Amino acid sequence: MKKMLTIMFLSILLVNFKTFAQEIKAEVVVNLEQISEDKRINVQAMQNDIERYINNQKFTDIKWEGPPIPIDLTIVLSGGYNNKYSAQFFVASKRHIYGTQGGTSVALKIIDKEWNFEYGMGANLSYNPMRFNEFTSLIDFYMLLIIGFDLDTYKELDGNMAYNAAKQIVQMGAAANADGYKTITKAGDYTKYNFVSELTDPRFDDFRKLVFSYYVDGLDMMSENKELAMETIAYILQEMAKFKDKKLTNHSVIIQAFFEAKYLELAELFKGYKKYPSVFRNLKYLDPMNSNTYDEAERGK
Repeated sequence: MKKMLTIMFLSILLVNFKTFAQEIKAEVVVNLEQISEDKRINVQAMQNDIERYINNQKFTDIKWEGPPIPIDLTIVLSGGYNNKYSAQFFVASKRHIYGTQGGTSVALKIIDKEWNFEYGMGANLSYNPMRFNEFTSLIDFYMLLIIGFDLDTYKELDGNMAYNAAKQIVQMGAAANADGYKTITKAGDYTKYNFVSELTDPRFDDFRKLVFSYYVDGLDMMSENKELAMETIAYILQEMAKFKDKKLTNHSVIIQAFFEAKYLELAELFKGYKKYPSVFRNLKYLDPMNSNTYDEAERGK
């Protein structure tokens, strides 16, 4: 039955979606508060440059179905000596939800604190996935992850091509000895390498399929049959907990990323939910860092 619902909703989604050129629609903020006044002139155009670069760029060869993925990107700059900067990169992407008027769900939230680059006024940003660039390659990497995450929510494992392209960027960055691209890491730590390695590891395919079902059989069903959608999501959380228990020996970056984006949504969704008490037990097992939020939701707060 669930498989039939999935096929039905995918058909509806595809019929109603138009084809767009670009995959992403970004709103960018560049914070210059940590840059001295005399050095800000060289980066005054960075916000517009990045926004134009992302919104006018096609990052894959996929014929994009549906509206572009909305993302909010904030870059906090520091440094500026000889046009060399460090930055913290904050990005959040959203997934459109079927049956709502402009409704979205946060799909991915990432903070990357390891970004060092050289940037000058009048920079000409160009996309070249076969060449590593300390400035644009980090942007490209996260745009590809966002695209892959979005594709995974409409068709099982459909993000593979985007993830493989992102992995190639990490390999080029490691070869260039760039900060933030090291491939010798501790399992479970958030690094670009660990993140994309899990996404391209067949061992995590079952979890990715559950994420797909969370959207198509869960969130996309809410407007049609909320009770069934809630039951489905409760079942998905149970299967995610089984996956973690039986198939993982280390902390997972994918699981951490999924629940970092979803914990507020899940807490609100199941606030005071009594039908399946195991929901909150599973949530706290999967996402112990946000246990307090789930405890309050269980109490109906």
